[in-house]
Amino acid sequence: MENKDQLKSFFDSPFAEDYINCTDHLVRKSVTGISASCELLREFAEKKGGKAEQELIGGIMTACCELMRNAELSRALSAPLPEEQELTAVRTDIFLSEFARRCKAAAGGRCSIRTGKLSASAVRTDRSALRFLLLSFVRRRLLGNESGKTEFIVECGENDKNVEIKITASGTFVDFDDFGQPDIFSGYHRQVCLGLAERAGASAAVDDHCLTVTIPLSRGDSGLIAEAPAPESEGGFFDSFNIMLRDLSERK
Repeated sequence: MENKDQLKSFFDSPFAEDYINCTDHLVRKSVTGISASCELLREFAEKKGGKAEQELIGGIMTACCELMRNAELSRALSAPLPEEQELTAVRTDIFLSEFARRCKAAAGGRCSIRTGKLSASAVRTDRSALRFLLLSFVRRRLLGNESGKTEFIVECGENDKNVEIKITASGTFVDFDDFGQPDIFSGYHRQVCLGLAERAGASAAVDDHCLTVTIPLSRGDSGLIAEAPAPESEGGFFDSFNIMLRDLSERK
């Protein structure tokens, strides 16, 4: 469990790619059917049911989020490292402001995320991998502080030819092996962060209190600086925020 190359070796193997593709299809097919059934049950509960029925349906949808979390992280970590042309242009202040807002909403009051100084910098990255990277840190901190609310601050600034994104958590962190979670990723937190950073076209340094992500500046996308802020797409119920944080919001 402590071998730092163990997780990377698995996800780099041909077996892992085939296995993950198979289970990914099975999970998504099952979740689609379950969530469609839940919508029909919800309509029925609104007419003839009560609070208990609504809570039961909510619990089923949360379980679906947990299935999707493992599927999404497995797919992200087994994906080939991106070529430069596959990365998309991102303006860091817009991306991080939206991240803070949506993270707080999905966690249901378990955390507060304040934005510090945010540079309007242009980078090229994989948005999904970067989002999962930041969310993995937030999730682990919330799991290690089940007794109350966790406060975070997220900031970014240019440093030489790079942009540094830093998210810092306050309070005491209790480090358990897996926090009682059934997924394997909590036991390999640092390796998961490094793997996601690679796929975001970045590098990362992580400890119990802080995650720092370094992404090269994209000089060719300077036009992004003049863009009017526009929110990120919400992505539906099974977006990255819900699948990473929804179950934690129910442990308040």
